[in-house]
Amino acid sequence: MIRLETNCSGGQTDADMKLFDKNNKQIFALFFSLLKANRLRAINNIIAGLLIVFLEFLFVWFTKLTIDIATNSKETFSFKTAAILLVLTLFCQIGVAAWRSRVNAMLGARATNKLQLEIFSHCLSASWLSLNKFHSADLINRIEKDVNTLISVITDTLPNFIVVSVQFCGAFVFLYLMDKRLALLLIFITPFFLIASKMYVKKMRKLSRKIRKTDAVIQSQYQEGLHNRIVVKTIRNAANEIVRHTVQHQSTLLSLIKRKTNFSIVSNQIISLGFSISYLAAFIWGAYRLSIDAISYGTLIAFVQLVGQIQRPLRSMLRFLPEIINAMTSGERIAEIKNIDIEDVKNIEDTANRQISACATTKQSENLSSPIGIKIENLTFGYKANRVILLNLCHDFKPASRTLISAPTGRGKTTLVRLMLSLFNPNSGKIILYDNTGKKTDATIATRTLFSYVPQGNTLFGGTIRSNLKIASPNATDDELRKVLKTADADFVFSLPEGLSSLCGENGITLSEGQAQRICIARALLVNAPILLLDEATSALDPATETRVLHNIVNSYKTTTIICISHRPKAREFCPDTLELL
Repeated sequence: MIRLETNCSGGQTDADMKLFDKNNKQIFALFFSLLKANRLRAINNIIAGLLIVFLEFLFVWFTKLTIDIATNSKETFSFKTAAILLVLTLFCQIGVAAWRSRVNAMLGARATNKLQLEIFSHCLSASWLSLNKFHSADLINRIEKDVNTLISVITDTLPNFIVVSVQFCGAFVFLYLMDKRLALLLIFITPFFLIASKMYVKKMRKLSRKIRKTDAVIQSQYQEGLHNRIVVKTIRNAANEIVRHTVQHQSTLLSLIKRKTNFSIVSNQIISLGFSISYLAAFIWGAYRLSIDAISYGTLIAFVQLVGQIQRPLRSMLRFLPEIINAMTSGERIAEIKNIDIEDVKNIEDTANRQISACATTKQSENLSSPIGIKIENLTFGYKANRVILLNLCHDFKPASRTLISAPTGRGKTTLVRLMLSLFNPNSGKIILYDNTGKKTDATIATRTLFSYVPQGNTLFGGTIRSNLKIASPNATDDELRKVLKTADADFVFSLPEGLSSLCGENGITLSEGQAQRICIARALLVNAPILLLDEATSALDPATETRVLHNIVNSYKTTTIICISHRPKAREFCPDTLELL
């Protein structure tokens, strides 16, 4: 929790802003790709918006005609006809707006779901070490809030910007045809105030980034506090301390929002002053022209409406400005996720092939026959250059062997297992998989399917026991599920009221730690891979249960290579081979 305090509210350096500006090209490329992917909704918005604009102009024209007919200034239609046309135009506007909203709601949900799924899938496929740089709550924040912001801007804001631009130009032309001098007066007054209002854009952009970052930190506070609530309840003053940190971050967020709001208020006041002057100028000019009988009363009303038609698009454009700034920030945050390297099996295999070609002693084979062994050759790895965890490690896990990895805490047991799984690559050395026929291959992402893995801790999902097991084998039958549960000594499942349909709850909260571990073991056994990795997989079991589980596994999977990380003495009884990491 303490690490979340750092750099959450500090200022952003000029170097950071320069780096952000360099990313603009990439962000615009992201916008373009999203616009292309969601062009149907964007086109719907543009067409519907332009139709509404046309109907609004038509409404202005019919309003002028109705008033002119009522004041006997013009007799183009009967008053009844003009009134009917006015009402029909109004109802058409309402109908088009309803159609636009309905289509947008459906397309918007699909677009949001699609992008969220894309980013979520990218995270699941991302490089292990690269993704670990992000807090899970921050990733969720990006998937939810930033994706929603991007989709909204791409499918709503940008099309609406086009529509209001057309509305502005159309209103200006309409007004110009009615009175050239008034139109030119308005067009000269308004830009002055628009230019003045844009002076705050850069500052707004920096504030938006800080707000999004601080918001993600607060969400991480919520997530970790709820996830670790047992710690909160059992450590004195823990709740008060965590709440204190959260309040600090909330105060920072409130301060940032206040600063951003102040900038917006100043800008809006400047804009409002410009619009008020424009409106007042149009009204005085129209009243003057009416007083000298240069225009009709209907024309005066049309003047006032057209000024609104000009100002409304301008107000909308300025309202779009903070939305676009927020979208730029969200685009950067999404781009950071999309820039994370994903585990590309083909590229890694190509690299492995090139390395193997240069080494005559190693042969490449895509098909190893069970049982399979693992040879560690001069393996060196450290998460940081100055902190080596494994140094020139060599060991041979022979096919169908049972090996216990033993070491003090922090000496690289779990790291070695993750290297075997190719979650990341060694700094030097090799991990080679081989079989009894002489075939061998370097460990890559492609060879990960040869492993079944039970990681430390409770790794159950919030669904049913059946759905948790079927993650390993979606087509497994209930008989197959019962078989692996029995091997993992998890027969208790069948005595539960709902059996396999029993809910596990968040992180398996409805089960004891020992029950959860046995279900996790059963899930790994369902993979039925030639290599089984057990990382403290029996740490929550009593000695008798642990003995039954290990006995069942060793005797049921005689050709499986079993590697067990454990501090418990029972594991040594079932693992005659030992690797000591010093």
